[in-house]
This record gives sequence, C-alpha cells and structure tokens, in this order.
Amino acid sequence: MTKSDGNAGGSIDRRSFLQAIGVAAGVAGLGAGADVAAAADADTGGFRNWRAIEAGHVWDRGYRGQADRVIGLTDSGQDARHPALGPWNGVTAFPDGDTLELTKPAENDVSRVESGETESFSGTAGPGTFATGDEISHEFTTPADVDELDASLSWTPNADASNDLEFRIDHWTGEQWQTRARTATGSTPETLGGVAVESDSQYRFVVELYVNTSTEYEISGTYFDIEGTIQTYDDSVVFEDVGSTSTADTPKAVGWYDEGSRYGLYDQPRDPNGHGSHCSSIMAGSGRASAIDADAFTDEAPQTALSAVTGATLRYEIDADAGTGVFGAVYGDLTELRLYDPSGTQIDSAGATSDSSAFDVQTVEQPAQTAGAYTLEVAPADGEDASAAYVDRVGYGPFLDPASTAGDRVAGGADGLHTGVAPDESIICMQGLSAPTADLGTYAAQFAETFNMRAVNMSWGYTGGLPLGAAAGTFDRIPATIKDIAQGGILTLAAAGNAATPINGNGSPAIADECVSVVATGPLDGISGYSSGGVGGVDEDETESYMKPDVTAPGGLVDDTIVAAENGVADTPESEQAPIADFTGKAGTSMATPFTTGAAGLLAQAMEEDGGPRLGLPDPVDTIIDDVYRQKQLLLATASESVFTAAGQHRAKAPTYDFGGRDPFEGYGRLNPGAAVDAATEELNGTTSEQVGLNVPFDERAVAGYVDLGVGELDASVAFTGYEGDDADLATAAPHIDLFVYDGGSPAKYGEPNIVDRAAGVGGSASVAASEEKGGGGSTYLVAAKLVDVPGATNGDDVQVNVDLTVDKTPGVRARGRRKAQEEDSLLGTGVLETVEVTVDPDAEVQVRDVVPDGFSVVSDLLSVVTDDETGVTYVDLGTAPAGEETTFTYEVETPTKTLDFATEHTFGPIRIDDGSGFAGVAGTTGTKRVDGN
Repeated sequence: MTKSDGNAGGSIDRRSFLQAIGVAAGVAGLGAGADVAAAADADTGGFRNWRAIEAGHVWDRGYRGQADRVIGLTDSGQDARHPALGPWNGVTAFPDGDTLELTKPAENDVSRVESGETESFSGTAGPGTFATGDEISHEFTTPADVDELDASLSWTPNADASNDLEFRIDHWTGEQWQTRARTATGSTPETLGGVAVESDSQYRFVVELYVNTSTEYEISGTYFDIEGTIQTYDDSVVFEDVGSTSTADTPKAVGWYDEGSRYGLYDQPRDPNGHGSHCSSIMAGSGRASAIDADAFTDEAPQTALSAVTGATLRYEIDADAGTGVFGAVYGDLTELRLYDPSGTQIDSAGATSDSSAFDVQTVEQPAQTAGAYTLEVAPADGEDASAAYVDRVGYGPFLDPASTAGDRVAGGADGLHTGVAPDESIICMQGLSAPTADLGTYAAQFAETFNMRAVNMSWGYTGGLPLGAAAGTFDRIPATIKDIAQGGILTLAAAGNAATPINGNGSPAIADECVSVVATGPLDGISGYSSGGVGGVDEDETESYMKPDVTAPGGLVDDTIVAAENGVADTPESEQAPIADFTGKAGTSMATPFTTGAAGLLAQAMEEDGGPRLGLPDPVDTIIDDVYRQKQLLLATASESVFTAAGQHRAKAPTYDFGGRDPFEGYGRLNPGAAVDAATEELNGTTSEQVGLNVPFDERAVAGYVDLGVGELDASVAFTGYEGDDADLATAAPHIDLFVYDGGSPAKYGEPNIVDRAAGVGGSASVAASEEKGGGGSTYLVAAKLVDVPGATNGDDVQVNVDLTVDKTPGVRARGRRKAQEEDSLLGTGVLETVEVTVDPDAEVQVRDVVPDGFSVVSDLLSVVTDDETGVTYVDLGTAPAGEETTFTYEVETPTKTLDFATEHTFGPIRIDDGSGFAGVAGTTGTKRVDGN
C-alpha cells in the first residue's frame, strides 16, 4: 500500500495520519566571474523574508506577541537548541490522573529500569475495510508498582504495503475507554514508548485495521519503573524568567510535552523529523538566528543583465566572525545564488526559475563556523542563457551572534532575515500528533491556565483527506476533541491537506467545525496546486453537515518554498554536529497553517490589550468558547477574495467571486493579519483616508475597524480617490472594492462571519448600513473594505488604491431578524426548488428585501426581482413588515443547474429593511444553502 512522504503534491490511495512535510529547495552550482564592489545606504528591511515584511504591518501597530502568552503545536517536536526557537526554560509538563503537572528534568535524580513484567498478544487480522476500518482489542491489567509501558505492534505479510495496522493504548476510567497513546506511521512495527500507566488498572491494546488482506500480528509490551523522585513545581516556573522586555536570554520554549510520541521519548525539546521546528519558526521564530548586523550590511542595486559570456557572475565578499552567520539576498529574474566559506567550499545555494514581483527575494544563509571572508556569488539559473538573468538589488552581510540580540522580539531590535509572524510569543510543543491532541482536549483548561495558551497549530491530518466518520478509533474522536480545546479557551488552526484535489481534502483535524482550516498559497496569493480544496464535513455528533476550508495563507510552491528553521540531529550533542542555527525550505499546507497561527497570536494580543467593546479577550484562564469564536470570526471576516488579484497565479484551483461567502477552494479568502487586528482595535468614526494595494507583502489587501453602535443606525461607505505606484498606469478602470458590516460581538455558528450588510463596489464605491438590534443594549459591528480587483493589474504590480472610508452613526430603525437554516445534514440537488424563509421584527414599518446569491433563480411572478447592473447583486423585494410584530416571508428559488463536481456553499442575505431613509442590514439574517454538484 503506497504511503505519502508528505511532500506537496504527493499521491496516496488511503487515509494515513502523516504531516504535510514540505519540499527542500536546491539548485546545482555554476561557474564564477567578475567581482563587484560594495555600496552604502543599506536597507536591511527590504531584503527580509516576505513573512517578516507582512507581519511587520502588525508589529508597527504595536503587537509582536506576548512573552507571557503561548501558542502551541502538536507536531514532530521542536529543537530549542536553534536560536530562533530557544532558549528553553527547562520545564516539562506531564499528566498525572486528572492533573497537569510540571517538572524540570535536569533537576530530577531518576532512572528508568525494566520491571521484568511484560505483555504479549497475537492473532489474525483482516481482511479489513479501507474506508471504515475495524478494531481488535486485547484487555489487560497492569501489575503493581509499574510506571511506564513500551509496546510494539508488528505484522506479516507486509511486503507489498497493502496492510496498514495502527496501534493505540486505551485506559478504562471506570466509565469509558480513554486513549492514552496512539501511533500511525504506516510501517511495521508501530511502536509506543514511555506511556505512563497506573498500577493495577485496566488497559487495552487496540489494533485498528486498514487492510486489504489477512495478516498475522503480534503485540509485545515491557513495563518500566521510574526510580527516584520527580520534583514537581507550581505554575510560576513557566514564566519566572520572562520579564517585561525580552532579551536574548528570555525563554522562547516555555514548556515541553512528550507523552508517548511516536517520534521518541525526550526529556528536553528535540525534533528528530524537523517538521515541528519548521512550523514553530514560521509561527513564532524570534529572528535571533538570522539577526542582520546592520553596521556590516551592504545594499547594492546593480540593475543589470548578466553578461552573455558563459559563466558570468557577480561576486561579493562578507567578513564574518565564528559563531555568527552570513547571508546574501537578491531581487531579480532567473538567478542562482551560491555561498562559499573562507576555504572556497560551497556551503549553500538557492535558485529561481521565475520571479514575478519585487518582493520575491532569493536568499542563501549559513552559520559561520570559522572567521574569515565568505563569498556570495550571483549567476544565471541552471539551464538559462546568461543574458536572460537580471539582477536588480543585492543585499549581503553577516548575522549577529544570537547570544547578543533579542532579534525581532522587541521593537527596534535587530531585523531578522527569517523571523516568525509572532516573534515575542512563547511556544510549547506537544510532541506527537493525535495522542497529544487528545491530551490537550482533556487538559485544555489547565493548559490555558498554566501556559496562558491562546492557540494551537496542527499541521497534520489524513493525507488522503477522507471526511469525518471514515476511520475508526482515535481519528473520528478528534473533532470532538477540537471542541473540547475550544471550550478550554484555545483556538485550533489546522492544515487543510496536500491531497491536490478538492473532493478529498480537509480530513481531521481540519474538518472540525470549531477550528480554522488553512489552504496554502504561493507568494502572490495563488492557491498552490497541491492544496486540498473544499469538502462537506460532519460534526462530532454526526447530525449536522458544514463546509471547509476557512482561509488561505502562504505555504509556498514546490519551486518557491517557505524558509524557516532547520532542526539539528536529535540524539547527537550540539558540540558534535554543525551549528544548529540554519534554515531550510519546505512547501505545504503545513507551512500555511503556522503563518495563520502566528497571526492568531498577534490578534489575541491586540484583543486582550486593546479590543473594542465586546471584542476584547479576557485572561487565558477566563477565556471560553464564545471568545474563541470571536477571535476566529475576526480572522475569517477580514480575509479577502483572490480570484482577480491573484489571476494567473492559481495553480490547478479556480476560486470564484463569492461576494464574501465561502469558496470551495479558498474559503473566505486570503488571511489579512493587519486588517484583523484593526477590526478589533480601531474605532471608526467620520472619514479616514486609507490605502490598499497589489504590491504584497508591502501593501495590505483590506482595511477594517469597529463601530460601537448604540440606539440608531450605522452608515458606512467607501469611495475610490485615485491610484499611485510605479505601475499605476496599468489600471484600466476603477477598482472593485467590497464593503462589509459584520456583527463583531455575535459571530455566526462556530465563529463564522456574521454578515449584517454587504455591498459590491465594482465601480470603486460602495455603501452599507446596519440597524441596531431591537431590544439590544448596543452592538459592536465590524466594517471591512476589501480590494477585490484592479482591472489591468494583479498582485506583484506596484499599484496602490487610495480610498476614503466614511462611517456615521445616525438615528434609525431598530429590528431583529432570523433566517430558517437549511435542514441538517442536507445537500440540495441541482436545478431543484427550495424554500427560503426569513423573519423580521422592526420597531417601525419597513420595506423588506433579501440578497439572492449568483446562480439561484427566484420562482415567483408576484415578487419584484432586481439585479444591479453595476454590481451584479440580485435582490428580491419581499414586501412590507409592520411595526412591533414579527413578520415571516417565504419565497422559492431554483438551485443552480451547473456547478462544480462537488458540494458548494452559497450565501443568502442579509435581510435589508427600509423605513424611508434607506436600506439597512439586519443582524442574524445571513444564511447558506449547500448544493451537491454530483
């Protein structure tokens, strides 16, 4: 049976529980050429990883993460020896019954010895079923005075990899079986190490079957005693070395959790795989390992095509001290970079086969093991004519000693070349995949209290992406676990998957309704070809269906990877290997998810410190699921659609314009961290001049803020005032800018955007209005203006769009409303009739209309149906609602007859009412219909 190695775009013929491990970059070396001298007037910021440039918009607002707050991950591990991910505070966490305990392994005098007690079982398994899976269990009672259990499951035959047995250990709590550890590597044997067990207690080994043939299996287990005393500590040890301002010595890894991971048992943060270190670095790397020495940095602008003479290059020397590092970076076309140490040995290279925007900078970097002159070489990319390569700008220089700088953890610190999104946020890695996820669900409230945990990253899942309910055992319990985590006050962000098709993406955990499911894009927001698309999910109670994914974020392309921290060799002392301070490139939804998790950390800081009315977050220990949903809505509501701005960049996926609804490929669109933060913290009143643009990541895609509305009505408008930028003349018409009002205090179900009013500004202007909810004590509305299209230009072009955003609060009608939801677990057929039902209760007589999504036809000769010629939005006028009583309107629509080959979601509403002063949206009246395209 074929197993995926996790590389983006890899195929697989079944569900397996593996990370979406990325693809490393590398290009063969070429010849040398002429030398070029250095220049002055250095600009370090312009050469940074685009991730740091985009995150810098939020840093400039005063949010870099909080050292006494944590974002976590369940993954292969985290190498805290890497300066971007350390130092570690020496604390580990472990479960002890119903309690999460803390200890410091270095201060414990303990040993692990075999007790002499064992377990052994065998049998015949299969044939099983790929889609549903079966289970075989063997119950046993643990001996007296044992502490841990190592166990393995092996089977034969397996030569053709057609059999896949997965292995777990459950504990009987007296009421139910609870999973203690599980493994699913797709290979034999499956092993579990260091599983904590209670003496004289009932356990069971469970063999999960995903087999096509019968197989013989064997289970063996060995018990261990922990001799000595484990010293435990109270919660104060977690942040005891964290001060008000971070330094090079401030812990980055503020805890470690390794309870029965399939990657091995470690008493300190290690990562034998590298995937977790890479993800950790993307979401919260400090920048210390790549802090640019500004005093020794050189910025040049050759602005030249390389000579047609064979082997022509540009060469630059970099003086560096041992213990620092060196780097080179180039903006250009069809170039390759090579880095040589003082002995002339090539130590790094990077190449680009294409380069379509100013921000897509190529970099090489390496820790400096010896002092001396290093050489950066810029040459044509392999296979290209020298005359085709063009070098615009070159930046190069040494890094600072990581021990001497806090990097980007503090404002005004040294610029890190490859800094994470939330550089001052602390990290805890829970080593492993589903097993620590189950533990986090069990101890969510304690993790929130002990570690001040705000969000958790899960860059793993079913590689095959089968929907929930397709697998047995722990897998189909993960969505319920994600709900437990949310109830503990922690937001889950999960990779949509690399299945490369829309039909089988978004397996568990990304399918969970409470989490944020993330699809990967390339550097210009185009959806990566390997990314999974949308799929209908089923809730943990298996009665309600819904759609995924939620947002897109940069995860890289196979030929344009995401650069982040590279792990060291886990079981080798640091003194016996190369410096653990290097970086590597990978691509995958695994890389897009930690970008989003880092943004969630920044947003949590903004909400906690400066959140507007009904938008703030309490302390982590007091955070509940409703707070998590408000945080989730801010991320989703401020995302922007990319069908036009990323035209030509989408690979094998074709998102459509959905007017703020959920697209099956990109969800609600490209994540916008700056707009999300502003929506929570910036109060809008009157007219402000704003700017959005296409030159990402230097430009932002959307602007947002909140309005605290008492009795009355909110009126908002956006008006295009002009273009600027070097490529402004590419624009052939006014931009398309959509304007939305969301209910910030009351998200829709599961934290999805609750649209109160929306307007499609195809001609560069749009206006919306929202009435105060009848009987309410005031509402907090979010207003977001999103750049949808600049005719004649796309992302990467230097085009900025200037707009005036006006928000006024005036007396107006008050109303409440609701929409009848689609029947649970229901998918509509194509070309069928469906009834739409809405109810409105205004305090004045009003005219009522609804917004009908594109593709649906209103079936009535009695109702007036109007399609706005400029915006393409269709309205149906429903009639008059009298003051002071509920009025229900119904009408029939015919579903689209031509859809994609899988289920799609369509957004109706909101209901708009007019008391004679103009139409205004009513909160709670947006709804969706799901149409089966098969």
